[in-house]
Order: sequence, then C-alpha cells, then structure tokens
Amino acid sequence: MSTGSGKTSVTAGFLSALKGSTHIKVGPDFIDPMILSSISGERGYNLDRWLGGKNYRNAIACASRSHKIAVVEGVMGTYDSGVGKGYSTMEYFHGSDIPYVLVVDVQKHAESIYHAAKGFIGKNCIGVVLNRYTTPRHLEIVEKPFNDKKIRILGRIPYDESFHVSGRHLGLKIEEGMNNIRDTGNNISKYLDTSFVDDLPDREFQVPQRKNQKIGRMAIAMDDAFNFYYQSSLDMLSSIFDVEFFSPLRNEVPEEPDAIYLGGGYPELHAERLHDSTNTSSYIRNFAENGGYVYGECGGAMYMMKGMIAGGKEYDMAGIFDGRSIMEKRPVLSYTEMFPESSNPYYRKGMRIFGHEFHYSRIETEEKMCMNMVRGKGINGKDGMVKKNSMGIYTHVDMGRYGNIFNSIPRR
Repeated sequence: MSTGSGKTSVTAGFLSALKGSTHIKVGPDFIDPMILSSISGERGYNLDRWLGGKNYRNAIACASRSHKIAVVEGVMGTYDSGVGKGYSTMEYFHGSDIPYVLVVDVQKHAESIYHAAKGFIGKNCIGVVLNRYTTPRHLEIVEKPFNDKKIRILGRIPYDESFHVSGRHLGLKIEEGMNNIRDTGNNISKYLDTSFVDDLPDREFQVPQRKNQKIGRMAIAMDDAFNFYYQSSLDMLSSIFDVEFFSPLRNEVPEEPDAIYLGGGYPELHAERLHDSTNTSSYIRNFAENGGYVYGECGGAMYMMKGMIAGGKEYDMAGIFDGRSIMEKRPVLSYTEMFPESSNPYYRKGMRIFGHEFHYSRIETEEKMCMNMVRGKGINGKDGMVKKNSMGIYTHVDMGRYGNIFNSIPRR
C-alpha cells in the first residue's frame, strides 16, 4: 500500500509458505531479487517497462518456465511511480492481469486504516495482510471493518522489530542479508493464509526463445563486492557465452575469457581486499590493455578506475581508467536515458539506451565518454568511459532488451 509497509518481509513470508515458488520484483531493484533468492533458490526477475521496453512481460514468462507460482513484489506505494503513467505497481498489476494482496501497515492506526486502504482494493485484489498490529485488542479493532465488508484477510502479522527489512542494509553483507531474510520469511509465513492459491486461474506465457549460438567465454564477477545483475542480462549472456563466475575478492583470475563483465555492488565496503587482490586487478588491467573486452557497470566501473576513496583512505583499483571514485553520503537514484554520441564497442549510433543508476559515489576522471545523457546524472552529465574495447558506465541496463551488446567480439 505504501513504502515501508512491509512488502519485502511479506513477500519473503509468501515465498517461504509457497514451497517451490519463485519471485518477480516490480521496478529496477536488483537487491531484493538477489536476497530473496535465498528462499526461492534462484535469482528473481524484474518487471520494468523502462528497462525492458515493449517486451517487459517476458519477465513473467521466464519466471514461469519451471514454476507454477510467482510471488510478485510491488514498488513504492501502490499508485506511485516517480516516472509517469504506466509505471506504478497498480498499473503493472492491471496491465498484466496479476492478482494481488494488499499489505497494510496498521501499527499507528485503528478503524481509520480501512478507509485509507479501501482505495487500493481493486478488482484484482485477493485480500489484505494486516501488518504490525500491537495487541490482540488492536487487531480486533483494525480487522472489524475489513470483516464487515467481507474483504478477505490473508495475514495478521504482529509487530516484531526482527520482521522489519529495510533499504540498503540488505546488500551490505550478502550472506548475512540472505540469512536474515530467510529467517524473516520463515517466521512471517506462520501468520499467512495461502489457501487462496487454489482459486487462482492458470495462465500460460510464451517463453522467449534464444538461438543459444555460443560465441565465446564470458567471465562474470560474482561475490560480496559485485553482485548487482539483472537475471534477464544473465540469461542473455548465458545464451551466447560459456559463462564462468569468478571472485575479485578472493583474488581469482578468469580462465581465458573473451570478455569480462564487472557488475554493480558494494566495492567500497571491500576496498582494502580489492586493493590487495593484485592477481585479479593486474590480470584485468593487462587483459584490457591488450584489447580485451571489459564491461563494468556502476561498482564495476568504480573498480576499473585507478583509485577509490572510501572511509577517508585511497585504495588502488584495477587501473583501466585514469581517475578515481569517491564515496558520497547521499545516493544517486534515477532511471536513465542516453544515446551514443561517439563510437564504442558495445552500443551503435542511433540506439536509445534506457537504464537505471543507483550509487553512493562520484567518479572524477578526464577519460573520454561516449554516452550523452538525456535523463540521469551519470559521470558529470555523460556516461560510458571508453578505452580500447573496455567500457565503464554508471548505468545498469537490461541486456535482455538489447541482445548481444558484445557483438563486436571476434568469434572463436
């Protein structure tokens, strides 16, 4: 119903209660799908028109390939978007005919919460979850008008500080975050009624087909420092590359890749370990200097710089690009739109690139940029540092939308 109402916690609860289910996140958030994978067993997809374009519903089809049930978590308040018409949770649910459960935070309310909630109860609403009631008497007062109007109550969750899942801390320590959300989901599942699943209509989705013609080997960084990836991007890359994952934090070196993908994450929290992982950094730097294809998004781009200032100290990074990243206190969070204004190995002129940026840093550099920003901040109003066949960019994109952006790589 609103930001902070407990959507992620309740999503975790339903995933725990509905064994074998998977999850989809409305909007560009890559943290929730990653953390919730500790319950579902696999990384979730994103339902996002800005990122996915006209085929954004492919996320539902891909999630349904091996699962009968997908739990879809909304974004912000039910009617909020921050972008415009067509991007709110309610519009996604209506446009894709998704039945939904309304999570209502009742902690500071009594009878009035029903009147606030009823405007969010549309034709596809299965029922409500009353979250954070404080006493049995409080619950009795809160639920009476819902019962009087015959609105199905699918959950009654007491206030418990340990059930609260908030913001950025989810991604700070990935393993700890996964353990926490797993425990939270298991505890909350005890308060949920999932019998409504038997009444849901069966739906079939056409899964997009890929040719799976492999063009080489792709090494993807995956550890606590680099883990922000859209599943649709990983799907696309796996269809055209033999993918291996490696860990810069563990000083690992990829095995003869044709391309290296450094995703986003929190490299600033592991700056000292990355500084010390000289086998990895020197390999990636030499690979790039010799014309290898290195693509770094956000945290990956920060790692590609010569240095990073975090916690008041400066650390050496991979050194593909001159300059440094500097941590800030306030985040940059925005959808982005950009187009190539000069040649580069990944995006052709005439393309319009739609993405998302989320970072607590800025990059200081004199390196050449190839992207002109229409929307978003990027690196001083532009984005996409380019040197030989390497690119460092703040913008995260859904590679599933654009297909093989590594098309210029020579075939093996």
